[in-house]
Amino acid sequence: MMGILKELWGDESGASAVEYALIAGLMAAALVAVIGTFKDSLTNLFNTIAGKMNEAQSEIQTGHSNP
Repeated sequence: MMGILKELWGDESGASAVEYALIAGLMAAALVAVIGTFKDSLTNLFNTIAGKMNEAQSEIQTGHSNP
């Protein structure tokens, strides 16, 4: 029994997969934190972009620009 435990303790074949999973988990947590921090700024940015695109579409459809 002790021989099997010592063999398992020394086996490092799955260590890199666990390390990659931990790194991926930490990166996902960091991404969620960053997006949560800048949520309002990102919302305003994308709303501004959407507004400009709607203005451009209107200008193309009507043939003139809005001042």
